Amino acid sequence: MMRQKKIGLLTSFTSEILKGDYFVRIMTGMIDAVRQSKYELKPIMVRDGEGNDLAWQMLETDPVQGMLFLTWTIHRVYLQKAKDMNIPTVVINDFTPGLQENIVYSDNRAGVEQSLQHLRKTGRKRIGMLQAPDDASVDSRERLRLWHELLDQYGLTADEAHYRKCDYYFEEDGYLKMMDIIHTHQSLPQAMLCFNDDIAIGAMRALKESWIMCPGQVGVIGYDGIVKGKLMEPSLTTVNQPLEQMGSEMVRILIDLMEGSVQPPVQKKFTPELIVRRSC
Repeated sequence: MMRQKKIGLLTSFTSEILKGDYFVRIMTGMIDAVRQSKYELKPIMVRDGEGNDLAWQMLETDPVQGMLFLTWTIHRVYLQKAKDMNIPTVVINDFTPGLQENIVYSDNRAGVEQSLQHLRKTGRKRIGMLQAPDDASVDSRERLRLWHELLDQYGLTADEAHYRKCDYYFEEDGYLKMMDIIHTHQSLPQAMLCFNDDIAIGAMRALKESWIMCPGQVGVIGYDGIVKGKLMEPSLTTVNQPLEQMGSEMVRILIDLMEGSVQPPVQKKFTPELIVRRSC
């Protein structure tokens, strides 16, 4: 009996992965696309920073014909191992010019520009930012760079007193960093740009508990477009990444690579869309 061909999905399936709507939306797109193909999906759970994980060793007896990487920047050793074994791979986000990986990614410049255009249109000129950790996130560093680069172009200003880098990507981090801004400085920004929606939701909670009106005194814009954002009070204005579509496109590209119908590197850019709601 001929074995069913498999596509591997490699990441460290931690609580951050399984609870984070960002990752769940990508995996939803992946799973839907694989179900419509002739392939099976094989989750491969590895530990960060290790190169000889048991899950990887099991591929010797249960091989895959292609691999999707959900968190590739912290699993570069496995990405290289897959290449050494001539296994086609596709990664998502954290794009840099000159990158030779097969990748699906969102246009950071378009997302930041849409946010700043909206702030200019609403008359908010003093802007703060809650950034995410950037040790393994090219996107986090890139959005911060674009923020600084484009502020003047849109007639906006930023005070370093209103900037914080969060330790994690969670709501609690946005809450704590926003509270720190509120209680450390007498002045407030007119709007906060947040690296993701969870951090933005935490910032909104800090404003509410401090009796600071959102959006009346401080507007908040998130990033990613998670479902929870539109259920908040006020509902969250956000830059929506088409994550399900991006996950599905990863599978389509990988199958094309596996079947030899395209040549690497295959790189697909998606444009995010600002969804204006009540928080800004």
